[in-house]
Amino acid sequence: MAFAMTESMLPPLLDDIDEPPPLEDATDAPAASVPDNMAMRTPSPPRADALLSMIRSFTVDDDYFERRALRRTCIQNHPVDDFHPQYSEIIPGLFVADMYTATSSAVIRSLGITHVVSVLKNDCPQYPNDLQHICVPIEDRRSAGLLNHFDFVTDWIQQALQQGGQVMVHCVWGMSRSASVVIAVLMSLRRMSLDEAYRHIVSRRKIVRPNSGFMCQLKVYEQLLRAREARLKRPRMQRASAPMKVEGLQWR
Repeated sequence: MAFAMTESMLPPLLDDIDEPPPLEDATDAPAASVPDNMAMRTPSPPRADALLSMIRSFTVDDDYFERRALRRTCIQNHPVDDFHPQYSEIIPGLFVADMYTATSSAVIRSLGITHVVSVLKNDCPQYPNDLQHICVPIEDRRSAGLLNHFDFVTDWIQQALQQGGQVMVHCVWGMSRSASVVIAVLMSLRRMSLDEAYRHIVSRRKIVRPNSGFMCQLKVYEQLLRAREARLKRPRMQRASAPMKVEGLQWR
């Protein structure tokens, strides 16, 4: 289904969104790339109190330091040298975590994870071939086009949950990119409003803080979902003839 977006009608923070590359399906990686004993490339723990963390998380927007303070709140009881894996179950079977936790084989086994979504621009981790894994190549920048991936990822996660799977969604800190994806899932699958979805995920994971550009895109996605739902409620003849519009989005 193709759609056109007119520049004059775009929200202020969406007018410079980068066109994202296609999703990378990590399940297509050669079998030899991951040992059978579930060894993974495990990164160092996320560092919340060093300048390097800005580079590691690709976070360069003006709210970086405010979000860094939230990350420090999360790890304040654990020194960086003794970082404990931290994950949050948002709804049954759906988890959000940082990259350090999401690449822990012990965590993967203990939670029975069957599907993983990595929301990372670079260095997507490798997983054993018996895990379903996709990579969403997005930076943690306000201009990154995460909106264009919401439908595919929410459908993929819905199918995994319907099959009884356990899904882990992660980025670097489990704070912005992965949280934004899960908020989209809550709006799509649980029919929550953006405000309801945001409050719910924060109640489960207090450090969640999508960057301002992602919040703007989530607002557009909320409007899109409402328009689709309204369209489905129309009589069939009206649905066939009327174009769908969502504040600047229009397609047939």
